[in-house]
Amino acid sequence: MRACEIDRFYSPAQCSRWYAAIPARVSCRRFQNELTAEMLTALHYTAARVCLPGVRIVLAECEDSLFVRVPVFGGISGAKRCACIFVNKQQPHAMTLAGISGEAFVLEAQSQNVATCWVSGTYRRKLVPAEPEEDEKLVALIALGIPESETSGMKRKRKALTDICLTPPAEWPHWAYQAAEAVRQAPSAVNLQPWRLNYGQQTLRLLGKRTDSLDMGIAMLHMEASVGSLPHAWVWGDYRCTAHLIVESGD
Repeated sequence: MRACEIDRFYSPAQCSRWYAAIPARVSCRRFQNELTAEMLTALHYTAARVCLPGVRIVLAECEDSLFVRVPVFGGISGAKRCACIFVNKQQPHAMTLAGISGEAFVLEAQSQNVATCWVSGTYRRKLVPAEPEEDEKLVALIALGIPESETSGMKRKRKALTDICLTPPAEWPHWAYQAAEAVRQAPSAVNLQPWRLNYGQQTLRLLGKRTDSLDMGIAMLHMEASVGSLPHAWVWGDYRCTAHLIVESGD
């Protein structure tokens, strides 16, 4: 099995900050005001630091017309900035790496009190305010801004932990239970929560029908954030297993 690019890429300090941001982060579709110069500087710095191999995040100005209104979820309004996520077409596991990098950016933004919304398909490609480089493709946008209304305390509709775990998570080591709970809180396309988790032999496995996807990458970043301070390793999986998270010690 081959080591994942996420393995030892992010520091324990980054992971700790992102793990603290997970409960506070909710998808925001209505924004107000422009980001401050300090926020923009910090976000540009973040975009340069969190990208795994083959991934590039570009911040750009945008208008409401960029985003398509979605039934049930509604439209996005007031976002003056967005992050464009590009991947190299030749990069193995490109979509997963994009999901990891993008969610690291999202949680860092949350730690700076910047609200976000993943947009993976409901945007007008002709209006995207950044261009891909050679051999790149655009895989998602992230709307950014100051939320129009208070987001703290907002409820997120999520499956029960036992619904995404193939064996009882209460019987797992604490680190594995904590990682599963972090995945449970992760955002996903149209809130499908397509992941499944299974633990055995000091390893937590991330499973799904689509093993290379933004959703799986987002889940991996949440797992990484939850165990960042523990000695651990990541290896790619096969068939319906996206990746294995191995922790040889820890309760």
